[in-house]
Amino acid sequence: MTLPVIFDRTIKPHILILVSIFAASFLAGTIAPASVRMEVTKAFQFVASTYRDVSGGTLIFYLLANNLMATILIMVSGLLFGVIPVLAIGTNGFLLGVLYRQVAEIQGYSKAAFQVLPHGVFEIPALLIAASYGLWLGAMVIRRVQGKENTPLKFHIGHASRQYLAVVFPLLIIAAAIETALIVM
Repeated sequence: MTLPVIFDRTIKPHILILVSIFAASFLAGTIAPASVRMEVTKAFQFVASTYRDVSGGTLIFYLLANNLMATILIMVSGLLFGVIPVLAIGTNGFLLGVLYRQVAEIQGYSKAAFQVLPHGVFEIPALLIAASYGLWLGAMVIRRVQGKENTPLKFHIGHASRQYLAVVFPLLIIAAAIETALIVM
C-alpha cells in the first residue's frame, strides 16, 4: 500500500476536521462528571460482557463484523449532508475519553494509555478515514444541491468505496486481531 492510497487528498480537510472533533470530544470525556463516567462505564461493561465467553475465532469475526458495519454505515450515512459521521466521531472520542479517565483513576494515566492505545491504534484511524469519506460524500451532496458539482454522485461513492476496501478494511482486520488477542489473554 502506498502513501498516496492511504492519504487521499480528497479527504485531507475532512480528516483534519474530524481529528479535531475527536480530540476535543476525547478531552471532554476525560473531564465529564463522575456520574456520566460511571454510566458510560456500566454501558461499556455490559457490551463487553457479551464477548467474554466467545472463543478467539468467533470473537475476531464478531469484532470485525461489528466494526465493518459501523464504519460502512458511518461512511454511507455521510450522504445525509455529513451529519452522522461528525456525530459518530464526537461520540467515539467522548466515550474513549471517559473510559480512559476511568482506567486512569484506577491504574494511573500512563498505564491507562498503554491499555487503551493497542485497542485504538488501528481502529481509530480506520474510523476516522471512513468518517472522513462520509463527510466528503456529504460535502459532495451539498455541492450538488447548490449546483457547484456536476460529477455523478455514484462516481464519488465508488471512489469512497474503493478507498474503504483498500485502507479501512485492512486496518479493521488488524484491529480485530489485536483486540481479540488482548481480550483472550
